[in-house]
Amino acid sequence: MKGKLVIPGDVVAIAEEYSPGKGTYEMDGKIIVSEAGELVMDSKTHTAVVQPINPVAEPKKKDHVLAVISDVRSSMAICELLSIEGTDRAVTGEREATLHVSTISSQYVESVGQAVRVGDVIRAEVIQSTPSVQLSTVNNHMGVLAAHCGRCRSVLISKDRSLYCEECERFEKRKIADDYGAAIVK
Repeated sequence: MKGKLVIPGDVVAIAEEYSPGKGTYEMDGKIIVSEAGELVMDSKTHTAVVQPINPVAEPKKKDHVLAVISDVRSSMAICELLSIEGTDRAVTGEREATLHVSTISSQYVESVGQAVRVGDVIRAEVIQSTPSVQLSTVNNHMGVLAAHCGRCRSVLISKDRSLYCEECERFEKRKIADDYGAAIVK
């Protein structure tokens, strides 16, 4: 059953009746609130839990995230998580994620540098959230959303399922999302 709003330091139960759950802890035989939120006293499990009012934005498995590529190696890319799609909040806590060469495309990719480059903004699906965040861009809706030319740094445009630089008049290969260029990246 849902309860009242509580703040850190509120005593909500005694340890003989309830166990501390998320957002609470036990001290001197009392269950004390550690974060602001709504108190839920679970009578089945005899646990005191606080549901945060404004929960942190932590990526979970199957979430779609926006990230920027910060480093590229032969078998993986290091990404800085920017946001979780569908939320207006920046990612909190651990912001680093990896994109392994085997999770980039449904087709063979020899090295990560063939699909993404440093500075590319990507949309990816979270395939693992603990102990580290692992990403995948296999789905057609996942991949590069915004990229710059490796030679002149001009914005690349989508042309014939590749990316084209109008300044250099050359193509660059990437694993692009199906809505490259149309997607609004914050």
